[in-house]
Amino acid sequence: MNRPKGKSVFEQLDQARKTLQLPERASIKKIKEKYRELSKIWHPDLCKKDPEACRQMQQRLNEAYAILIDYCSSFEYSFRKEDVEAHPTGEDFWWEHFGNI
Repeated sequence: MNRPKGKSVFEQLDQARKTLQLPERASIKKIKEKYRELSKIWHPDLCKKDPEACRQMQQRLNEAYAILIDYCSSFEYSFRKEDVEAHPTGEDFWWEHFGNI
């Protein structure tokens, strides 16, 4: 990840997250959905308000998306049983707590 001078990795990720209007926790799927949603608004071919402002915003969206996807793609996931069980999915949590009702 190419970091702008003076910015920490967190600052760069946080700025990218805010540009894409994402909450503090988001899946790769949500990042892609939000990027597509905002691109439909700001893409210069679709945005008729101010072509230069639209172009600049789309460029910021592209950069933010690249930063977040690069970070998420570089993250190493554990597939060890202990680690998977320590972080259950929403469905696993539901079944564990309410499945036998």
